[in-house]
Amino acid sequence: MACRKEINSDRRQVEQKDDGGNSSDVAPDGGYGWIVTAASFLCILISDGILYCFGLILSEAERIFNEPVAKVAWVFSIINAISYLSGPIASALSNRFGFRAVIITGSVFGFLGLATSSLAQSIDSLFLTLGLLYGIATCLVFTPIIVGVGLYFDKRRALATGIAVCGSGAGTFIFAPVVNWLLETYAIRGTFLILSGIYLNCAILGSLMIPLKPQRSKRIELVTQDSAEMVTKPLIMEQFQWNTKFELKTQDQGNSIKSSYSIKQCVDRSGLKLAENSLWNFVQLFKFSLFRSPTFVVICFSSFFQSFGWLVPFMYLAAHAVSMGISKEEASFLLSVVGICSMIGRIINGWLSDHPKVSVLLLNNIGLSISGLLIIFCPFFVSYHLLVIFSIILGLATSCTAVTRPILLGEMLGMENVNNAYGFMLVFYGIATLFGTPVAGLLYDSLGDYHGAFYLAGSSVLLSALICYPLGTINRREKKLNSRK
Repeated sequence: MACRKEINSDRRQVEQKDDGGNSSDVAPDGGYGWIVTAASFLCILISDGILYCFGLILSEAERIFNEPVAKVAWVFSIINAISYLSGPIASALSNRFGFRAVIITGSVFGFLGLATSSLAQSIDSLFLTLGLLYGIATCLVFTPIIVGVGLYFDKRRALATGIAVCGSGAGTFIFAPVVNWLLETYAIRGTFLILSGIYLNCAILGSLMIPLKPQRSKRIELVTQDSAEMVTKPLIMEQFQWNTKFELKTQDQGNSIKSSYSIKQCVDRSGLKLAENSLWNFVQLFKFSLFRSPTFVVICFSSFFQSFGWLVPFMYLAAHAVSMGISKEEASFLLSVVGICSMIGRIINGWLSDHPKVSVLLLNNIGLSISGLLIIFCPFFVSYHLLVIFSIILGLATSCTAVTRPILLGEMLGMENVNNAYGFMLVFYGIATLFGTPVAGLLYDSLGDYHGAFYLAGSSVLLSALICYPLGTINRREKKLNSRK
């Protein structure tokens, strides 16, 4: 009580003013937004292009270090697992420091991971340099881009997102022959050094993502007893802000404002409350309440089974082709075919997703179903020309989910939840990815071919599609129930 009286005695005056009514800034929906889209495209091109060509690099590492396929696969698995598991952290950092700062930080991590990999003397060293450092880098680069580019658009959000994420396919198309040439010309250590320099360009591209102004703001004017001058602070509605001298809480409904001052003077007596506020601030930052949504839980389960088998073709398609007697150059070209078709498919799916009569959920389900069935039947494509056809269809099918998942989260959970929901979804991706490619590698070591790996991976992706089919009904029931509350 004494602390409360002491705080209230320092309260002088609080005035709340609207900045000309509604001072929100509308998304440009073009203009500079297209520059951000182009920068995002190039960033993903570099980051994912290098990532999806690690199958070529790790096959060379397997030969140099004389390690079994299953152990080498753990490098690629750890990279993706760390990348996905860091999703909520990347989302929280983006909320706190902005997309630009997080992307630049990620590019530095990627540079360090690739550069130090050139010094590796064993596969175990790559677990740290590639698995940890490069895994963190891909998350810090990809997550802010995939969410941030949508903030610059409203009507054309799906198209812009589709253009940005098609950088992944373009990167695979470009880097597959480049990495193969680098390995033949400069060996694996020189390849890592050159790729590290290329990756650092993400810092320049990320710096172009200039943040937009807050959409809704009100101006709070505070006059304290300790100072005669007026301190004006813009506050974002529905957010909790505090510092060491005073605490503010705003409510979106109504105009009630609570303020307290001189926290330092009663820190001993109000430390517990301050700790509780900090814990609540942490919970609000990550939005764990999303897991109360049945829609989001279903999406997370689907993401788990999708990711378990999703990266197996990217990791083992070229090796599978080589085991059939196809040359390394032709085998690496298969990844290029997947990449270019994925790029084309993402643009098409982004355009389709913007159409009001097209169901984003249906596109997602069709893409997952075709991908799962195709991966299951991969061992039956017994010639190079058939594998080219396989790669074309796989690239087009996998492009559906890459575009539709962020948009699907926005439609079903609200745009205000996309950043955190996408981050949590990546955690489920990461857990599954951690075991997906090593299990596939273990099947190769046991059976002597990649057939079992493709059967398992395709079945997992197909199960992911089946989980998503009732998602529309679940979401409608959830929204109807929430509207009654």
